[in-house]
Amino acid sequence: GSLVQSDPRLERIVSGLILKTARYIRYDPYANAFRLKDDHEFDTFERDVLGRFGFISTWNYELDSGCYFVRMMYYFYCSFPSHPVFREKEVKEAVMIMIDVWIAEQRHEDDQFPEGEMFDCYHCAHDLPYRYNPDELTRDGKGSPTNSSAGLTWSGFRPSDDPCEYGYLIPANMFVVVVLGYVMELCETIWNDDELKKKANKLREEIHYGIQQHGIVEHPEYGKIYAYEVDGLGNYLIMDDANVPNLLSIPYIGYDYEEEVYANTKRFILSDDNPNFHHGEFDRLKIEGLGSSHTSWIGKNHRNGKIPDDIWPMGLIMQGLVSNDINEKVDIVEKLLKSSAGKNHMHESFNANDPSEYSREWFCWADSLFAELVVSLSNECLEKSYTYQYMMSSLFSGEY
Repeated sequence: GSLVQSDPRLERIVSGLILKTARYIRYDPYANAFRLKDDHEFDTFERDVLGRFGFISTWNYELDSGCYFVRMMYYFYCSFPSHPVFREKEVKEAVMIMIDVWIAEQRHEDDQFPEGEMFDCYHCAHDLPYRYNPDELTRDGKGSPTNSSAGLTWSGFRPSDDPCEYGYLIPANMFVVVVLGYVMELCETIWNDDELKKKANKLREEIHYGIQQHGIVEHPEYGKIYAYEVDGLGNYLIMDDANVPNLLSIPYIGYDYEEEVYANTKRFILSDDNPNFHHGEFDRLKIEGLGSSHTSWIGKNHRNGKIPDDIWPMGLIMQGLVSNDINEKVDIVEKLLKSSAGKNHMHESFNANDPSEYSREWFCWADSLFAELVVSLSNECLEKSYTYQYMMSSLFSGEY
């Protein structure tokens, strides 16, 4: 069984988090981070340009934020299919709100905005389309042009918090397709809502079709691969970033991908043709992995505070999670442990040539994914060679 099934305290925490997140979504579905209290004093620029007020910590609209809510709810449902939290009106309404946002943002170029009695938040009351800091999103905060008939749904920002160059973020759109499938199942088993199920399915099919039509491009060396971002007008961005969802994580998030296209994409991601793929060596250990275009600050040691040749543990972890090779998984775990600078936590990023230079001494997101990676290999490793057994016992005894 799952951890939440074995610990009543975890059950209470996760069910409470589902309800709390649902309330935050009602508070503002475009926000991507919230505060526990609403007593923070924001300055004029933060309020008027960055959209921050009350409980809103950051108002960077990231498509994946709502997906993670639905995913958390569905995974909890798999462990507790009759849990009372799913009967809470606010929980179902949060799902309905996000679907309406995703539908409206299919026509972001046409200044569409979700409407209805559930959209009664401060920003919603102004009945205006989403706009953000014009220094980050072009065209006075609207973002670059997109094709409203592409079927895809728009995102202002990537999971890294960086602004999108082209508004249709392909891995995030894939994530939407996956979680809409979860919604359809919940409509059948819990909510008995055929209308919402049809609505979710229609959107799911439109986005999936849009990915097939616009999200696959021809690369001169790798053949057909998935693009990271597109605009539906013929422009696209070829790269991948360590923050999840990314293209590397396509099998992990559960998208029904084309095997050959993903295989080509993965070869590209883990190559020097990907601008975020970096190499390094320390203590005679060669290491390579996926980094991020997101700025990593380490103080005054380097110009602009950017870590050179940065590798994000999250990128290495995802490489292990999507692998079916137990040896590759173990190798990645060992490299992650040796690059943690003795801090007993995963960092946000580290210098591939000197892991003592890193950003974020403790990065919970990467820590959580690392735990998933360990769980994915632990049962097999304990039955394998002494080397594997030593690595696992060392991991849990804190020798690394």
